[in-house]
Amino acid sequence: MSHLEIDGYSHLASPIHRWDPRVKIASLLLLTFSIVLLKSLAVALLGLAFSAAILLISRLPFSYVLQGIKWPLLFLLPFPLILPLTVDGESFFILYGLGFSIEGLEQGLVMMTRGVAAVVLIYPIFGSSPFNTTVHAMRSLGLPEALTQIFLFAYRYLFLLREEFASASRSLASRGFIKGTDAASIRVLGAALGMLFIRSYERSERIYRAMVSKGYGGDLPSADRFRMEGRDLLKALIVLGLALGLQGLDWMVIG
Repeated sequence: MSHLEIDGYSHLASPIHRWDPRVKIASLLLLTFSIVLLKSLAVALLGLAFSAAILLISRLPFSYVLQGIKWPLLFLLPFPLILPLTVDGESFFILYGLGFSIEGLEQGLVMMTRGVAAVVLIYPIFGSSPFNTTVHAMRSLGLPEALTQIFLFAYRYLFLLREEFASASRSLASRGFIKGTDAASIRVLGAALGMLFIRSYERSERIYRAMVSKGYGGDLPSADRFRMEGRDLLKALIVLGLALGLQGLDWMVIG
């Protein structure tokens, strides 16, 4: 399964999957904001543990999550490597006259830990319900209608563009084209991408005319009917307690 299909495991059964999408989004986003505001490394690690626990409860495969988290991890990894060189403080290691400060290392680890925890929480938020349901839940929470439709159409046609590009790649390969870094290969790939964008634009025009002919007037109807129950509120209170508890611990450690 491609890491682009973030809702590929929305059919699973877990307490997170059975959670009302509106309450789930609001609660887990609040926990995410709480984690990214932490300043203590110990408390940030605790926040990461909470994120991993929620992921475990959601029963989403760790292998699938790791497939998508590797790219944000590559972005976050330089922080604990660069900040020790740029933040003043007590040096714990000196190499060729360059001092690596403990304070910089701690700040870098805090930033990386918070980032990984936030990315991990994205999967229970968006991966435990069908993407359409999640977006409609966000609309019920106040997301503008225009953004709702942008998200829905972008997610739907992202896979279509991938299929079109794969088809173009197969067509080029059947004609003997071999990808390379030379100027000729770049020109061929550029022409293929240009043709892909032109075909995509023409397809979007046909789709829009078809939608208008079927009565589209700017609003997309939704078949989702959300119903909040007591257990949904109980889960929200637990997550709210975790978020407030992390902030309290962080204040006690830093203050």
